[in-house]
Amino acid sequence: MNRLWALILIALSLFWAGTAHASADSTCYPNWKIRQTRLSGCSSTALISPGNDTRVNLLMLLHDRHKAVGSTTLSSYNADGRRGEAEPFDYPIFALALGPRVKPSASDETVDVQLLWGTRCLSNIAGRAAFIGAVGAAKNIPAPERATLAAVRTTLNPDCIEGKTRSVVEQAVGLVKSKQGQNFARYLVGAAAFYDGDFVGARAAFGSIAKAESSWLADSAAYMTGRTALNQAMAGAFDEYGSVKEDGADTASLKSAEAAFLGYLKSYPQGEYAVSARGLLRRVYWLGKDRDRLVAEYVRQFASGDPASRSVSLVDLVQEMDVKILGELKPHAVSDPMLLAVLDLKAMRHDGDPKVADYDGPPITRAALAAQRARFAGNDALFGYVLAAHSFYVADDPADVLRLIRPASTSGGNGYLEYSRQLLRALALDATGDAGARATLVALVAAAKHPFQRGSAELALAMHDERAKRIDNVFAVNSVIRDADIREILLRYHASPALLRLRYNDKAAAGRERQVALYTLLYKQLTRGAYADFVRDQALIPADALPKPEDDYRAPLYTNIALFRWAGSQEFVCPSLKSVATTLAATPKDAGSLLCLGEFIRLSGLDPDYYGVVHYLDETPPTNELGGTPSLFAGKRFSRLDGYKAIIADPKSGADNKTYALYRAVQCFAPSGYNGCDATDVARDQRKAWFQRLKTDYSASTWAKKSKYYW
Repeated sequence: MNRLWALILIALSLFWAGTAHASADSTCYPNWKIRQTRLSGCSSTALISPGNDTRVNLLMLLHDRHKAVGSTTLSSYNADGRRGEAEPFDYPIFALALGPRVKPSASDETVDVQLLWGTRCLSNIAGRAAFIGAVGAAKNIPAPERATLAAVRTTLNPDCIEGKTRSVVEQAVGLVKSKQGQNFARYLVGAAAFYDGDFVGARAAFGSIAKAESSWLADSAAYMTGRTALNQAMAGAFDEYGSVKEDGADTASLKSAEAAFLGYLKSYPQGEYAVSARGLLRRVYWLGKDRDRLVAEYVRQFASGDPASRSVSLVDLVQEMDVKILGELKPHAVSDPMLLAVLDLKAMRHDGDPKVADYDGPPITRAALAAQRARFAGNDALFGYVLAAHSFYVADDPADVLRLIRPASTSGGNGYLEYSRQLLRALALDATGDAGARATLVALVAAAKHPFQRGSAELALAMHDERAKRIDNVFAVNSVIRDADIREILLRYHASPALLRLRYNDKAAAGRERQVALYTLLYKQLTRGAYADFVRDQALIPADALPKPEDDYRAPLYTNIALFRWAGSQEFVCPSLKSVATTLAATPKDAGSLLCLGEFIRLSGLDPDYYGVVHYLDETPPTNELGGTPSLFAGKRFSRLDGYKAIIADPKSGADNKTYALYRAVQCFAPSGYNGCDATDVARDQRKAWFQRLKTDYSASTWAKKSKYYW
């Protein structure tokens, strides 16, 4: 049983982590940009694009087709005021935003857990209720036999491991003698054999049921004949990791299962298990590696507007297809326009330069897309979008995008495709320097109706304003950019001192935004030598500000403004941070104050890590992402190690200061040998020289005695 639960957990993890083709592991960090040309797994946007997870693109197009993909409609989603609405996302987050997943029936084996490992016992409880109900409704069964059949079914609790239930059931139903009662008894024997894993015995039992007066019994026996054959085919099909073996499924049993399910659907097109039988045919085709019929089944399910005709929700169906076959498909292998568009977009991916082939080869050519026109017949808007996407993401020809996509009066229509068409057009306007680009983006923000549309438009608008050197528009009173993450990223990486001060002093602004603005202002002033400005703006910290723990992995300490009221230290005696900054404003090379500034940084956890990664506020995003334009703060970030070097080299720095500088310079490399004080490297011989000088020239000092090694 422990192995079973381990397999179930692995299967569930597939839903959240995705596959190598569609998404990536859940620990990845999103790329804050609207133009996505490569897959990162957690950087999809509401703009249908090559860099999106293929499942996200497919689900957006399915929404447009059916207006709902789960148990709720997308129109019930309210994007206003949602924190994180603009952050690029992964498939599970998007799927959850569209509505709860629909639970499959207990007899359905197409959900992920059963899809991979066939936990057939999960249908036992629902099967029990259906059987007892059918027995109660059946005619020509004496009351004692009804009671016996119901009691035996109630006590049937198989575990699908030990295989001990059939013999018990056979003995228990031995007294059932009526013709119809014996049909139900044979069904019970077949069910017990099925759960025991005796598939040969189960098929024989289900096949021996005479023409039944009970419609449920006839329906169920026919269905279980196919289900049993399928489980027989799967018996040795999987390896220890749950993957299908090269020669895994039993071909003869697969053919029997297919014939049984098709026969069932012909005899009972509206039968109790018709939907499940359709779902299990997908498994037959998957195990049989019949790609064409498997794809055809997905296309048929995607086209159905009736949720009751599917054994799983569209969200789960997309996930199932991704696990089974989506990553293997190429555009030439499909004819369905929606699926073809998704594969075309995937084929446009590249790692920044479309002329350089990635692991999947060079992007698809325009000629290859043009040759698909007939397959997009009746889907002109979708085909036009695919061509425009190629012009934008591969050919880098935004003018052609404007030729292919004309402006729409509704600024986005009612679905993801039309919204993507207009957003892509707005990006093309921006790329060509068109003066109407900003107004078009503002209109798209207002037109957003469905999950993540508004956030994607806000992200595009914010990047436009940043690159136009007008981020004051983002923070204007009438700004349509409300997403807190967008605003904070711009404050942390690009905002000028004047804007940061303005945002903090705006009492109408959100409390966190004000704190981020002040924290960023004080941090950058202090670490870039604007000491007089720091002393002046430190007075903005309210008297009741309290130290806060780290916020989260994305924004450590960004709201902890009380940090800058540092009272000093005792190990190496330092006054308050205000006093240190005041001295440095007058005497920037004062040795004691430089050491104390280093102590504040060291004790406050503001150093880079041991591998040279700079502090978050100093790590400018890539140039093609939000916040990636040059910082408006002048000067180089203060380095503790540079300060120590200057003090060591300065004959006027004083023995006490020089001793501590030598000690701390060596300690920058403790204990790993990597520099934890800045992003530079220092030769080991130099670290040895500092250590030896400390131990010889200042051997009587406390710091020389504390220093045991150099690294």
